[in-house]
Amino acid sequence: MQTALVIIGLSMVIFLVVFYLKRAKEKRKAREEEERITDLKYQTEKEKIKAYGESINEETRNKK
Repeated sequence: MQTALVIIGLSMVIFLVVFYLKRAKEKRKAREEEERITDLKYQTEKEKIKAYGESINEETRNKK
């Protein structure tokens, strides 16, 4: 009887550890995806600002 309880207890601990590691992996993956999307948005905004600045410079050159 005592052996069965030990086996059940160890099984529960192993299950909890595996569940925790799986969840941590999913969170890490989601965070990396979010960072990648944020970086892409930053790059897009940076390119838009650069294009806008260049268009203003071009307009200023054409006026003179």
